[in-house]
Amino acid sequence: MSAILKGIIVLILMSEKRLPGKFKRSMFQKLMIIVVSAFSVIASSGQTTSNKAAIKKKGELYRIKVQNQILEIDPSIGGRITSLQLDGKEFLTGKSVNDFNWGSTFWISPQSNWDWPPSAELDNKLYSAKIEANELIMVSQKDSQTGLVVTKKISGNSKGGSYTFKYLITNPTNKVQKVAPWEVTRVQTNGIAFFPLGNGERRGGLIPLTSVQDGICWFTYQKSKLPVKGDRQLYTDGAEGWLAEVNENVILVKKFPDIPLEKNAPKEGEIELFASPVEPGKSYVEIEHQGAYEELQPEASLIWIVTWYLRKLPAGIKPEAGNTSLLSYVRKLVK
Repeated sequence: MSAILKGIIVLILMSEKRLPGKFKRSMFQKLMIIVVSAFSVIASSGQTTSNKAAIKKKGELYRIKVQNQILEIDPSIGGRITSLQLDGKEFLTGKSVNDFNWGSTFWISPQSNWDWPPSAELDNKLYSAKIEANELIMVSQKDSQTGLVVTKKISGNSKGGSYTFKYLITNPTNKVQKVAPWEVTRVQTNGIAFFPLGNGERRGGLIPLTSVQDGICWFTYQKSKLPVKGDRQLYTDGAEGWLAEVNENVILVKKFPDIPLEKNAPKEGEIELFASPVEPGKSYVEIEHQGAYEELQPEASLIWIVTWYLRKLPAGIKPEAGNTSLLSYVRKLVK
């Protein structure tokens, strides 16, 4: 337990002694829940204020530099991640590839509730933005269909060489709604996505481009084998709480809370992949993952924390499907 937490608990205990008897227990319990919850969130993200990277603003963009990585965010376009670079090399696809589906964004699941396109208020309209304690906090407008509001809290971990994304979905309406959080990231083609399989079956037109070895699902992009018609997606349950994408010798690993099959949103998957139509200079792959599908009471919020690790593969680890050294590297990274 940190010294800060101990100090706060001592203050609460001293205050509790001064409260009238009938208020003591309820007030004490509420305060302790708030404190423990707050420090649980900090612990789960592996960050403290001291190791959060500085955030710089240039025009509409916010930039967070962590070691040899740079993350850029644009609140004016749905709080979108517009760039992720390692040693100056871009990992995400930009709007020159597709001017609507680019960078990394956040949706609410299931898609069957809204079909297409996604909510403009959540995906591409202006978010308010401010910096507090080296954390970028962005808040969306109300979704015109559901009334839900999304808050994104983004920070860089200088010590751990990672980025933390805290997503909050808030229900300011007077009705109960069921939702799941959904992160959608567009990356270059010709890479390999892989993750541990959970329960249930794989679904979608990308199954022929996948292989399963020792419980790990490997998707290798091969444009000649992509479906010409029909869906070019993969839906499945995951395990262990991570998803990786390797392009050449650079790998992005996402870490998130694992969910059981029964918590997958209807007609969705904890892990999803999508390959766009094949078109020279215009093709991309989406690596996606979702959180638990839950009821959201009026005035309540759910929080979902995701951590990104961007790394250059060590010499000797080949970016090949089924490579056990590559798998071990990822598991050690997210441990």
